[in-house]
Amino acid sequence: MVETDTIVAPATPTGESAIGVIRVSGPLARETACALRNGRPPLPWRAWFGEYRAVDGSRIDEAVFTFFAAPKSYTGEDVLEISSHGNPFIIKRIVEDLCRRGCRMAEPGEFSRRTFLNGRMDLTRAEAVMDVIRARSERSLEFALRQLSGELERRMKDVVDRLLDICAGVEAYIDFPEEDLPPEEREQRIQEVDTLRADLDRLRGTVRSRTVLQEGMR
Repeated sequence: MVETDTIVAPATPTGESAIGVIRVSGPLARETACALRNGRPPLPWRAWFGEYRAVDGSRIDEAVFTFFAAPKSYTGEDVLEISSHGNPFIIKRIVEDLCRRGCRMAEPGEFSRRTFLNGRMDLTRAEAVMDVIRARSERSLEFALRQLSGELERRMKDVVDRLLDICAGVEAYIDFPEEDLPPEEREQRIQEVDTLRADLDRLRGTVRSRTVLQEGMR
């Protein structure tokens, strides 16, 4: 999927801090990075220190800039991350200036949505990002990190592969009854389906575990 617009948003919470991170993703990220380096092309995956100057030339802050070239970035697009001082006023001015350069404010969750749509992670991992951010205990963090690493994705792929094998075996006897196929083992197929259903029930049970770990017992 190719997005035609470039989005921008703070990647750190509102409030005073030593560092505040602003993320830009889309076609204008490279051009913006080049402009902020006084016309010099950015080196991918290399950080550089410099002044952030607005379109009108006024100095806003000193910052560390990092450019991530597509497709090896979080969203799969060209991405620019700007680490300025964590003053909400400074963050606001930089975001406003980036919008004047052609970016638009990102919708809630849009960076992760682009990551999913561009094939950088599957839906289970995209959902796990928020779980990691909201984890409030060692167990909930461990659970979220396992999902982020792809454990649920691998388990779901295994279930789908086994289901397809069962379907292919059954359909072969339906579509080609006159072929020289070995005798159909009906009881074995039923057992395979029962095992698969039990595995799915166990996966469904993880939903309650996830809720309890995140929200606690009520």
